[in-house]
Amino acid sequence: MAAKNPTGEPDSAPFKVHLLMRAGRVMRARSEPVRAFSTKDEAVRFAGRQLGGHYAVYHKHKKIWPAP
Repeated sequence: MAAKNPTGEPDSAPFKVHLLMRAGRVMRARSEPVRAFSTKDEAVRFAGRQLGGHYAVYHKHKKIWPAP
């Protein structure tokens, strides 16, 4: 089943990059994604280039980068 966007159509950019924030001793994703990408490679490349923060790539609701 494909992820749906608010209009009910399949999500054309299923890979989301989230900024991680410290919640106690663990890092948690903020509620809104920073950017969305259509391919995993683009999302990982973007997250890996960001400085001054911790970023993670999610596909649907599963963290895929960095390795969990």
